[in-house]
Amino acid sequence: MAKMDPGDVSLPRVSKGKRPQFFDDPAIDQMMTFLLELMAETSALRDRVDTIERLLDARGSISRADIEAYRADDAIEAERTAWRKAFIERVLRMHAPA
Repeated sequence: MAKMDPGDVSLPRVSKGKRPQFFDDPAIDQMMTFLLELMAETSALRDRVDTIERLLDARGSISRADIEAYRADDAIEAERTAWRKAFIERVLRMHAPA
């Protein structure tokens, strides 16, 4: 089977159908979307701050290139994953299934 070049794939520019609605009030859906997007951004910023702190601890001074080139090892990724899991559970605790 030949591999497809990703450039050959054409995706539609407009989604079909209506947005899914999970709550009776569409404003609640919008608020939940906002909350989840804000959580994703917070998590990404927290990872970046963690990277900066680790680099500063190790080197004393860093450049933007150092931050962009940094790759967390498995132990650090495990710490970040545990933080993310706790963060999600903390923020969404009122929405946990009973």
